[in-house]
Amino acid sequence: MKPAEKSLPVTLAVGNYDRTRALLNGQVQPEGISLQAKSESIPEFCLEPLYERYDAAEMSLSWYLMAHERGEPVLALPVFPLRMPVHAYLFVRTDSPYTHPRELTGKKVGTKRYRSTINVWLRGILQEEYGVEPGEYQWVTPAPEGAGFVIPPGISVTVRPGEMKDMEEMLFSGEIDGLITPVLPEAWYRRDPRMRRLFPDCRAEFISYFRRTGILPITHTVVMAKSLWEKEPWVAQRLCGAFREAQRRCLDFYYADPKHTSFAAALFILEDEREIFGADSWAHGLEANRHTLETFVHYAHQQGYISRFPALEDLFAPNTLHF
Repeated sequence: MKPAEKSLPVTLAVGNYDRTRALLNGQVQPEGISLQAKSESIPEFCLEPLYERYDAAEMSLSWYLMAHERGEPVLALPVFPLRMPVHAYLFVRTDSPYTHPRELTGKKVGTKRYRSTINVWLRGILQEEYGVEPGEYQWVTPAPEGAGFVIPPGISVTVRPGEMKDMEEMLFSGEIDGLITPVLPEAWYRRDPRMRRLFPDCRAEFISYFRRTGILPITHTVVMAKSLWEKEPWVAQRLCGAFREAQRRCLDFYYADPKHTSFAAALFILEDEREIFGADSWAHGLEANRHTLETFVHYAHQQGYISRFPALEDLFAPNTLHF
């Protein structure tokens, strides 16, 4: 368990989030490790196996489950750098009549990849909360799936080669009726009046879901090369501790004084966050996230991503299960 006297060089790829910035700028350095942390584009963690180029890397949770089942040489840490209010990423045209997921039954829904982690969450939620089966939508994507994913039987997916922005134009032209995207659409940033969220009061819809379930959907985890863990298992524990410390510094900075942020409504935002989601809604660790992870694994199994339901303890480095 004791690391070598000299610091071990370890490379890490992670998104440039406020909660990871202390790792990226070197303010947090795990003991015994010379951490070389680099930020990558967030979509890359869903499209490319960055763990093949780094000792440790952020990774799409759904992709990791598939990689784990295939026995790929990668092992997750119970660290979750990205969570998303997934309800907010379902869009329709402003002039459409749709305000409920059931109303899109039989309609065409565009998305970057059918296999995307956000889609696992949304399809599971739509089925449990709104009674909509995944096969009741006609799915349209701009590219093949990749990552070894095979479309399950009974699911219609049409590939229309192009970019995600092409999906936006298809929405506006009426070629598709809804759009699910892991990043906010360019048109949304431009405040294009032709686009709106499906749910009329999306924030209230998501908060209601959270209060009923206690789930703030996890979309990414952090993985490390299995060869490194087998040779230096203590590295996993130190990395977990470093992520936790970076997040603690982030929260301490915000809650020390709302004036630290540039949002005019920061005071109210922080008060709302704590009242609704608790003091540390982004907590790392297996036990703190057991219910959320069990729900996601259930959805992934139900939707054909994995053929069996693994024990959560099998998904993470054994010496990090109680960190």
